Amino acid sequence: MPPADLFDLLACPLCRIPLVRVNDGLLCNSCQIQYPILNGVPIIFPHGHVPSIAHQEELNVVSSYNPWVHRVILQSLFDHHIVLEIGSGNMALDDPNIIRMDVAYGPYVDVVGDAHALPFLPNSIDFIFSLAVFEHLRNPFEAAKSIFEVLRDGGFIYHECNFVFAYHGFPHHYFNASLQGMEQIFAQFRPLRKGVAPYQMPSFAVECLLGTYLHRTKAHAYPHGRRLVGLMRQILAEKLIPYDIYFTEEDALYVAAGTYFAGQKRLTPQSTLLPQDIRDVYFKDAKLQERFPDIDQLTTIHNLYIWAKTEGMQQYPQIADFLKSQSPFNKRGHSAAWDRSAIKSMELVEPLYGAIGFDPSKGLEENAAIAANCPPKPVAPQSLKTLIAKAIRVWRTKGKRAVIRKILYELAARI
Repeated sequence: MPPADLFDLLACPLCRIPLVRVNDGLLCNSCQIQYPILNGVPIIFPHGHVPSIAHQEELNVVSSYNPWVHRVILQSLFDHHIVLEIGSGNMALDDPNIIRMDVAYGPYVDVVGDAHALPFLPNSIDFIFSLAVFEHLRNPFEAAKSIFEVLRDGGFIYHECNFVFAYHGFPHHYFNASLQGMEQIFAQFRPLRKGVAPYQMPSFAVECLLGTYLHRTKAHAYPHGRRLVGLMRQILAEKLIPYDIYFTEEDALYVAAGTYFAGQKRLTPQSTLLPQDIRDVYFKDAKLQERFPDIDQLTTIHNLYIWAKTEGMQQYPQIADFLKSQSPFNKRGHSAAWDRSAIKSMELVEPLYGAIGFDPSKGLEENAAIAANCPPKPVAPQSLKTLIAKAIRVWRTKGKRAVIRKILYELAARI
C-alpha cells in the first residue's frame, strides 16, 4: 500500500523501523526512544538528542529552483513519486511531493533530521537531492550511505559540494570536494552526469575567496598591505561572470567554486522507476529506443519520463490510462489540498554547461564579443562612516590635500 502521508515514511534513525504516534511525539517500539513533534513537524535525531543549531547568518528565503539538473529531475518524475530535499533551509516552495528536511527547525521545514542518519524507511524515497550541503556534513560518506539505504532501487540523486571556496559555517564547514571526491562519496551510485553547474563557475570561487580575504585581513590598516587590498578590490569591482566563458568544463574543474554529482541507485541492470506500462511500450518501439537509449537518463529534458507525460500519453491510451489511475503522493495526506502548479509551471530548460547569461551554443569568439560589450559592474555607494574612516587614514599618511582629492574621488564614484 502506498504511503498516505509523510508520517507513513518516517523511521527510527537507529533501528530503521516505523515510528508510532504517541501523545505529542513518535515512538520507536524497539529502542523506546520518543521523538518530539513541534507544530506538526517531527524532529528526529539519533538517540533523541536535539542539537542547538545557529546559522552563521540569516538564510535567504527562496521560492523556486534554479533551471539546472535537479530541477529537470523534479519536472520529469511522476506525481506518485516521493522527493526529499536535504538541507532545504528556507525553501518556501511547498510542493506536496517534496519533503523539505533541514537540521534546524523553521517555518519552511517538513521534518528536522540528520543527513547522516535519515529518519525514513529503507527504500522509501524516489529522489533525494541537496544544494550546497555536503561541505557542511561532518562525514559525507556516512551521509551518502544513509541516502543509498533510504532511496528506492532505481531512484535518483543530485548533490553538490563546494570545491574552491572559502570557509562559511552554516553552522559548520567540514569538507570541500573535487569531482574525484564526489565520485568517491557516491561510488555506490550509477553516475548519470557530473561536473560544474553554471552557479559553481570559477568567477564565484574568485569572488568568494577575495571577498573573504578582504573581510578577514587586517592588511588595509597598514601601508604595506593597502596595495594588495586595492588590487583585490579592483578585481572585485569587475563583472567576473563574463570571464567564465573562457573555461571549458574540464578546465573549470581545476578552479570551480563547486562540483555536482547526479546518479541512480541501481542494484540490478533492470532497476528503474519507470512504470511497467511505459516500459512495455518502449521495448516494443525500436524508434523510441533509438530516441531514448537510456530509459533513466533524467539529466536532460529529452527523456522518456517527460515523453510519457506529453507525447506518450497522447499516442498510447495505455500510458494515458496508467497515469490517470495513479494516486498522487501528498505529504500532508490524501484529504489535504494537492497543488503542484509551482513545479509544473516552471519552464523546461535544458541544463547546459556554461557561463550565466551566455548562450553555450554560440562559439567562444561570439561570446567574447558579447562579454566585451557588457556594461560595467555598478559601484555600490559607501556609507558616510566608511568615507570618514578613509579620510582620517589618508590625512595621517598623506596630508590634507590628499584628503580633499580622495573625498572628491569618492564622491564622484557615487554619482
